[in-house]
Amino acid sequence: MEIAKSSVRGTHEHGYGMLDAYRYMLESANPRSKMALEVDENGKFKYFFVAYAAWIQGFQQLRKVIAIDGTFLKSKYKGVLLSAVAQDEENHIFSVAFCVVDKECDASYQYFFEQMRSYVDYTDELCIISDRQSSIRKMVSIVYPSAHYGCCMRHLGENILNNLHNEKVVSHLYNTAKAYNKVEFYDHFNQIRDMVPKTTEHLESVGFHGWSRAFFQGNWYNIMTSNIAESVNAMFEVEREFPIVALFDEINMRFAKLFHERHMELVNSPNILVPSMEKQISKNINLGNKLLAHQIANYKFSISGHGEVATVDLQTRTCTCRFFYLDKIPCPYAMAALQSQYGAHFGSQIYKYLSSYYSVEKYIITYCEEINPVPPRAGKEMGTGIGGQDEMG
Repeated sequence: MEIAKSSVRGTHEHGYGMLDAYRYMLESANPRSKMALEVDENGKFKYFFVAYAAWIQGFQQLRKVIAIDGTFLKSKYKGVLLSAVAQDEENHIFSVAFCVVDKECDASYQYFFEQMRSYVDYTDELCIISDRQSSIRKMVSIVYPSAHYGCCMRHLGENILNNLHNEKVVSHLYNTAKAYNKVEFYDHFNQIRDMVPKTTEHLESVGFHGWSRAFFQGNWYNIMTSNIAESVNAMFEVEREFPIVALFDEINMRFAKLFHERHMELVNSPNILVPSMEKQISKNINLGNKLLAHQIANYKFSISGHGEVATVDLQTRTCTCRFFYLDKIPCPYAMAALQSQYGAHFGSQIYKYLSSYYSVEKYIITYCEEINPVPPRAGKEMGTGIGGQDEMG
């Protein structure tokens, strides 16, 4: 079986031996990409980093929320595949970078983030989510000091489920984490306290600002778990035992196909917004129609209905429910305010109060760049006369 696999994909030793030539040819086929190979003082493999120009350019159009995760390779020389993943406005997985390292540690994540920093700006708009891996949090604070770090709420929930075996508590945890304001947060949090006091002590020790939308200092929109990164790892469950070049060939092929499909998906769309956002807007308009608006100042309204009252300021694009401000989408309260402000013409005004991230135009630009493979001829040439590296450092 090993001989058959080697005849198709090459040996693991040969994969590392030809890696520098592979990196060069892959970068030549994809100009403006970020690819790097790091070896130690003895010439042994340390790190291999890949970010296609298509990922680099496309990420500029997306919300600046990145999930980080690592998964073990099952090949002869082991190692770990690190992944940085974002999410487009249609909730598709969008790769930002991949990197093979020897293990998850401070040095590996420092290298990973330093490579990403050349094209992922370290501003306070950036949010990074992980499963509380200590090296990730530490290196984020060093390499991306202005970014906001968040803990995956699903990871917290799984820990609680494993310790308590109580799905009801986990359900309340998710509702607590997703609450937009502190009043709603404490409604759910106090229910957890009544059920299992020790759980709330643990959540308090983690820090509300790290896992709760109501307390989080940055803006992670609706992307509150590292599940998208774990989904990418699951995409390559079989390929994780391949030689390193064969693994990255599969990554290349998979995302090249996805990029083409997604680019063609909406290229002829007559809509201004992506389909999921059109549905959300329609839902919020219908809910807003059932609310009463009372103007209290220019562009400022008090909205009531269903026993609740909210204040909407259209100039600052805020609502006391905080949905409008955090998700950059008019909430039902804001829809009622817009209808009161603009009357019959409010439908055409809605788009002015939405983030441009949700536009079809941005979506198409996100996927406009192609991902090209190493040409077959070049691959054959790389297979002859290149040696040296035979194992992980």
